[in-house]
Amino acid sequence: SLSSRSMGRYSDVPKYPVVISHPRPGQVVNNFRSNDYLTILACGVGAMPFGWIAGTSRLPQMRVPSMASACILGAAGGFCLAFQQSGFRLMGFAANDEEVRLAKQ
Repeated sequence: SLSSRSMGRYSDVPKYPVVISHPRPGQVVNNFRSNDYLTILACGVGAMPFGWIAGTSRLPQMRVPSMASACILGAAGGFCLAFQQSGFRLMGFAANDEEVRLAKQ
């Protein structure tokens, strides 16, 4: 049942070596790779056309503010994806050769 589950428990067994089993948010952000920053950038830039189109529908003067808002929201979503991937690498749920190498030093 749903009530018997507790938050923060993983039912999957990590497939890769665990670097930090319960990383703090700062540790996850410090573990960002260049691909994680590219994810944030791509999501932000990728959302811009949708903001432009949404702003064009009724009020053309809203194109730029709507595009900027979409960019910010897209970048926030990209940050969430990057945060998840970085955390997965630290907890051993994604390939983490670089993290394991740095942890052994």
